[in-house]
Amino acid sequence: MRHEHSLVRRNPGVQREGPMDTLPIVTAVPMSSGAGFNWERAFRTLRRNWGISVAFVMTVLTGVTILAFTMRPIYEPKARIEIDPPGAGKTILEANPSAGANEQDYLETQTEILKSDGLAAAVILALHLDQNPEFVGPGKLHRALGAVAQVLHLRQTKPENNQETAQSVFSERLSVSQVRNSRLVEVSFASRDAKLAAEVTNTLVNHFMDRNYRTHYEATMQASERLSSQLDDLRKKIEKSHRALADFQNATGIVEIDEKENTVTQQVGELNRQLAQAQADRIQLQAYVRIADAGGADSLPQIRDNPLIQTLTQRFVESRANLAQALAVYGKNNSNIKKLQNEADEIEAQLTAERRKVVRQLKTSYESAQTREVLTEQALTRMKGVIGSMNEKVPQYNFLKKEAQANEDLYNTLSARLREAGIDAGLGSSNIFIVDRAPVLENPTRPHRLQIIALGLILGVLGGVALPFLKESLDQTIRASEDISNWTGLAAMGAIPIISGSSSDHHQRPLALRTTALLGDGSKADQAGSELRFFLERPQSPEAEAVRNLCTYIKLSCPDKPPHSVLVSSPLPKEGKTTVAVNLAMALARHGTTCLVDADMRRPMVARAFGLTCQQGLSDVLNGSAELRRVMQTVADLSNLTIVPGGPVPANPGELVGSASMREVVQALAERFENVVIDSPPIIPFADTRVLSQLVDGVVVVGLCGLTTREAITLGTEILDEVHARILGVVLNGVDRYSPCYRYYSYD
Repeated sequence: MRHEHSLVRRNPGVQREGPMDTLPIVTAVPMSSGAGFNWERAFRTLRRNWGISVAFVMTVLTGVTILAFTMRPIYEPKARIEIDPPGAGKTILEANPSAGANEQDYLETQTEILKSDGLAAAVILALHLDQNPEFVGPGKLHRALGAVAQVLHLRQTKPENNQETAQSVFSERLSVSQVRNSRLVEVSFASRDAKLAAEVTNTLVNHFMDRNYRTHYEATMQASERLSSQLDDLRKKIEKSHRALADFQNATGIVEIDEKENTVTQQVGELNRQLAQAQADRIQLQAYVRIADAGGADSLPQIRDNPLIQTLTQRFVESRANLAQALAVYGKNNSNIKKLQNEADEIEAQLTAERRKVVRQLKTSYESAQTREVLTEQALTRMKGVIGSMNEKVPQYNFLKKEAQANEDLYNTLSARLREAGIDAGLGSSNIFIVDRAPVLENPTRPHRLQIIALGLILGVLGGVALPFLKESLDQTIRASEDISNWTGLAAMGAIPIISGSSSDHHQRPLALRTTALLGDGSKADQAGSELRFFLERPQSPEAEAVRNLCTYIKLSCPDKPPHSVLVSSPLPKEGKTTVAVNLAMALARHGTTCLVDADMRRPMVARAFGLTCQQGLSDVLNGSAELRRVMQTVADLSNLTIVPGGPVPANPGELVGSASMREVVQALAERFENVVIDSPPIIPFADTRVLSQLVDGVVVVGLCGLTTREAITLGTEILDEVHARILGVVLNGVDRYSPCYRYYSYD
């Protein structure tokens, strides 16, 4: 299982806590993001697996084409019939259960009748289909299964019923469908014989119409017989009900009463209306009287809208105005002043008297409204008693009247339908009509070979496109730089292409696998060393340029203080970590003194890569049997490069790597050389890398394209995360340099 911290992506410039955290990690931007759908990556997937896609498309297309041309032609002529709802354009006497049902339900019922076994049996019997080999002849598969069943005694050997076999085949080949938004039904029958297909279809339609006519005729005649006996009983009921109605009228004195309204009910309704009006008038007048008693008589509409009061009020205002004007001009002692004062007082007295008169009229109207309301209530109470007595007799009268009328209407209706039934049965009318009969087709209906082939091509193309993605989804190996970023969150430091060699059988093999095979053979050790030292042997090759890019990446990971000691490892063996370590050391040696330490003491390969013979190495230094300066060896072609070989394989390499001597060795080399590159054992199988990662400034993880799995690279980085190692990034080894994942340009 993955650890939770492995799902957290590393951010550029974030420093980890701990004594080794002196350099920030710079995260490179991947070529393309894998978070969503990426068209470039999809195109690479299709181009990388185009052979599988083409093979799948051709296989599907070939199979579908063969299937299309081996299918036998089938003829399916269509007949159309119109099925109207029962009672459309004619009289139906019988009590048809579908008559009042939904029209669509009736249409579906008739459609199912067309598919019924009874109708099929009638057609088979009429055309002798139970003797036709197309219906009762066993197919090859049927005969084979029958023979096997007989051998195994799984069934008895009695002959089959041809009628049942023919009916089963008939039902399978029959097709009945409704035409949408219409009353039309299409009937077709599939057969390898065009004439037989048309004959079966038309015979089925004819039998269906005959069945419908017979059913209708028989139902009509049966209903007529039942009605004839029921009409006599119904006639006696009519006479009895009319006699009971007449006796009730004579006993109660009711001559003719309408069901909804009579004289008494009209009077009660009128009294209710008058009572409501009297109450409304009384309430309104009562409100006016209260306003007048409260001193607000001037606000009453009877006073406010009275023309006489309005005229007197206007005259009073004018006289008061004249009086005020005269006082201002002549003073109090003038004779005109007294005259104007008397005129104003007289008008005011008239105005007051008129107002009192209106108020007295309101009170009189109020008392009249009260008396009217009381009298109306008394009259209404008396009428309620009358109508109560009448209502006790009206329901019984209405019941007798309705019963007599219902019996009479039923008798008239049934009598008319009985007369129409005879006419309808004699005419032989039906609600089903043939619109089109099934023709004898000249060309088969199916198979549609071109459509089948086109569909096969479409399915093949879709499958051919999906198959590479399915294959890629099942492939858990890392094949592109974005896989590293997506699965580990680490920067893709670079991609080293497949080493191009002169040997034809090794031309396309990644260097990690080629050198492993060559070093296993002593006679080919020199060739393996040349392959490992490609930076020195082929400085202008694409793989050498990739190492230069890696070296530049490490130097620029922190321009202020680049890492001086680098640990190179891989999740599992045979992924090219030693190759990267050797060539990275040679590249760094171009810029300063560099020491390459072979810390993989379980399987040391650095010394053999340079063709060095050594009796002692790092294992001897760590166990105290040799001094560090005596085991260091220089490379003839690179004066700045010093090698510390692994030495003899010790019995306890893990304990030696974890000792204090190892820390002293790394510190001594870091003080003496500008760059220190350490080749360590794989991360997952051994714990050496965890210890060594605490002694260096950064760790470079190597993965082999097409071999290192996503789980392995993720687990390897998680192991380093657990010990807080500084991972500079991941190098993808063995990439096809002609693929879009790797772009290398050479300049002349």
